[in-house]
Amino acid sequence: MNAQADELLALLDAFHVTDRALARSRDRARSEAGDAEALASLKKEMRRYFGAVARESVAHLADLDRRLDDLYQRQYNAQAERGAAQRRLEAARRVLDALGDAGGGASR
Repeated sequence: MNAQADELLALLDAFHVTDRALARSRDRARSEAGDAEALASLKKEMRRYFGAVARESVAHLADLDRRLDDLYQRQYNAQAERGAAQRRLEAARRVLDALGDAGGGASR
C-alpha cells in the first residue's frame, strides 16, 4: 500500500463509517493494496461522503448562527424593556414617597 492510501485510510479510520459505498471502497483499498483503481474509488467515495458532511455542517452552522442572532436580539430587547420598567417603578416610588404613601400597593 502506498503512503497516500495509508494516510487516507488512517483519516477514514477516525470515523464510524456506516455509508456502504464508502465502507466497500475502504475495504477494497485495504485488500487490494497498491491498486490505483481501488485508491481512485476510495478518493471518489471520500469526496462524495465528506463533501456532503461539510455541506450539511455549513447549513447547520448557518441555522445555529441565525437562531443565536435572534436569541441575542430578543435578550437585548428584554433587557431594554426591563430597564424601562425599572425606571418607571423607581419614578412611581419617588412620587409615592413624596406623597407619604409607603409603596401605594406596589411591592418593593
